[in-house]
Amino acid sequence: MSEQPLKVSAVNLAPMERVISIAGGVLLIRKGLAIRGVFGLTDIAAGALGIFRGVTGICPAKRRMAARAPKVTIKRLPPPRRLLG
Repeated sequence: MSEQPLKVSAVNLAPMERVISIAGGVLLIRKGLAIRGVFGLTDIAAGALGIFRGVTGICPAKRRMAARAPKVTIKRLPPPRRLLG
């Protein structure tokens, strides 16, 4: 049998993040349609990006932040000293 290579999933958002992103995108588009003009167009574009992020589950910004974040190590603090006697 031949070994199949491991596929790394491009999805990097949790299900709840996806739902919130879609809901926020819809609200931004609705707000942008009500405002109209340049500011409305900005809201519509941001809302469309939020919906895209939620539907696909892919967020390049989150991937970059995760790649740049240093690995967290837990340091133990020394036990507290008594201040008074």
